[in-house]
Amino acid sequence: MLSAMRYSSVAAPTPITSLRCLVVDNDPTAAAALAACVQQAPFLSLVASCTSPAQALAYLRTHPVDVLFLPIELPLLAGLQLLRPAGQGPAVVLTSSYPDYNLQSHGTYGVVDYLLKPFCSARFRQVAGRLHAQRPAATPVCKSGMFAPLYTSGLHLWVNKQLTQLRLADVLYIEDLGDRTRIKMLQQELIIEESFATLANQLPEPQFLRINPTCIVALSHTTAVVGNALAVAGRRLPLGAALQDEVLARVFQTSF
Repeated sequence: MLSAMRYSSVAAPTPITSLRCLVVDNDPTAAAALAACVQQAPFLSLVASCTSPAQALAYLRTHPVDVLFLPIELPLLAGLQLLRPAGQGPAVVLTSSYPDYNLQSHGTYGVVDYLLKPFCSARFRQVAGRLHAQRPAATPVCKSGMFAPLYTSGLHLWVNKQLTQLRLADVLYIEDLGDRTRIKMLQQELIIEESFATLANQLPEPQFLRINPTCIVALSHTTAVVGNALAVAGRRLPLGAALQDEVLARVFQTSF
């Protein structure tokens, strides 16, 4: 009788899954160059390449992504819609044409590294190695399958080339100055180059209300209605004629 043969089984090595990478750049040439770098890197997998934040956001709503390559020069609001707090979204690699940006100061948003344009193969390999070593967790997805939206109590803007968050509770009003925007706060006043429209989209209703085409106020800081104007921080801000009834109704409902 033949004795039973014993086999020593050797467990097959567990395959290392590639990190799913989404490339975003409003310059098609830069997007293509970065996509090519991703495709050539071990342990990285290109899942999509987008030339606008809107395209990227639409993709993220239905597809999990591990790494997001994002240019720092994107319009501020559009770019911020793609960022998530560290640990709640993809790892982020910022790209830029300008070496003087403080690209390593945004760890709050899961930024793990940066790349300068034009992209260098040796530098990209360093970034790819770092991403592989960190192995970020899979991107969280809402129960509906959509990319979890970012909710914040702050106003994001660039101050001295650094991304800064201002407390919404401290904002009194913002005003369009044409090529610049005034942000009046409890303790300070900022005049920045970010567009009025971009900042206006970050101010939530019903706390903030546009009272004329060039001004949005925080209703909680409105102290009086004087004729066709609102008094905010000692200044009278005119009410737009077309908006007057709506503005007055909202102000009285909220503050008086």
